[in-house]
Amino acid sequence: MKKLILICFIVFPSVVFAQITWGVKGGANATTLGDFSSIYAPQLRLHAGVYYQQRLEQQYGLSAELQFSMQGARAKYVSRQFLAYNYALMPILLKFYFANDLYTEIGPQFGYLLTAKFHDDGLVDNISDDVKRFDFSALIGVGREVDFGNFGARFGFGLTNTSGASVGSDTVFRNLLLQIYVAYRVKTLE
Repeated sequence: MKKLILICFIVFPSVVFAQITWGVKGGANATTLGDFSSIYAPQLRLHAGVYYQQRLEQQYGLSAELQFSMQGARAKYVSRQFLAYNYALMPILLKFYFANDLYTEIGPQFGYLLTAKFHDDGLVDNISDDVKRFDFSALIGVGREVDFGNFGARFGFGLTNTSGASVGSDTVFRNLLLQIYVAYRVKTLE
């Protein structure tokens, strides 16, 4: 019982005095597939979504997002071949603040594949059945809060092999993601 009371005294003031923010965000993705494979090169795509952020103390906070993210890769040696994946992503991040407006963030990202297509010289093939639907990634990033919201960059490393059964058992496709983003704060509650 003493432990429960102690936990309540530690957690409850943090939640009561938390600053809650939500808004919209978007930016650019540089994505590729594989374990730093030599056959795929990064592809530039976009992402957009909404975010919820709760600053618990001066030095740390939590953030959750829901994004539509265009990902994939392009073949290095065949100029008109590329893979186009569309994901619904949900990163949940712990933020550590420095100098009040600079932060670093770390946490998991859960992804659900919406579509997967292979483009080859104008021909498009739906390969959604050949790619696993769920993806799990680790994220790390840096950013800065400003008057209108925040901006930053993050790197995501896929921990899930997303290749399906028909791709081959030796094939390892992991999503590798570099995001640069700008977020606009819609509402702040204190």
